[in-house]
Amino acid sequence: MDDTAFSPLPRDRSATLAALVPEPGFGAALLAYIREAADIVNFGAFYVSDLKRPEPVLSIWSGEMSDYWFRRNARTIASHDSLRQDFSDRIRRAPQGALVIDRWHPPADDPRAAIYARDQVVERVSVASRIGRGGLVSFYLRGVQAGWLSDADLSRLRGVLPLAHELIGLRHRIAGHQPGLPADRSFAALRADNVGAFAGLTVREAEVCDLAARGVSVEGTALDLGISENTVRTLRRRAYRRLQVATTTQLTRLLFSDRR
Repeated sequence: MDDTAFSPLPRDRSATLAALVPEPGFGAALLAYIREAADIVNFGAFYVSDLKRPEPVLSIWSGEMSDYWFRRNARTIASHDSLRQDFSDRIRRAPQGALVIDRWHPPADDPRAAIYARDQVVERVSVASRIGRGGLVSFYLRGVQAGWLSDADLSRLRGVLPLAHELIGLRHRIAGHQPGLPADRSFAALRADNVGAFAGLTVREAEVCDLAARGVSVEGTALDLGISENTVRTLRRRAYRRLQVATTTQLTRLLFSDRR
């Protein structure tokens, strides 16, 4: 056999970022890319699985703000009915296969005004799109020290945010939104401990439930477990029926409820 020297495939910036989508360093790499267009201190994204029952969950974030404050801010935002409705309204404005990009700063009476003031954020640019029955809203925060975005800043951001939003959506489908569920709060662990209705799950059903609770899509689950998408859907239906839940949100809540 002849030895052959292999060279890495050439990649442009988009391909390099796409290759990082499932990796831990994706958020930092994407933020660095966005900052080449304009000074953005933080970015994040909320996913809404069903516009009929809007319950936004924080999908990904990166930037100068700590994980603690990002999560705390997300819980505060998601607890307001008006803000949940705001997410839904922006997603609904996005036609299928298209994006809505808007620029915003909080008026004094908005529930987010105190958060923005505390975190020294002056402005936000957001991108919304449809995904199935729900959608994704990604947001990009500008710090007080940088000041308002100029027209040139906004023009450059409009050139990079569609790619950023698409990659965030891809990461959500692959990795979900809750990579840090405690080990004792997993369906696999509860099944192994023979706890209540969880004991009736098969091994595969428990695995599929754990991925669903993290927000991993059907496609991502199939890729992770090496099974077909139809098999994932069948396993989900069976598990949901055994656990007497109808939605992924109810499934996730079940992990933290007292129903054992």
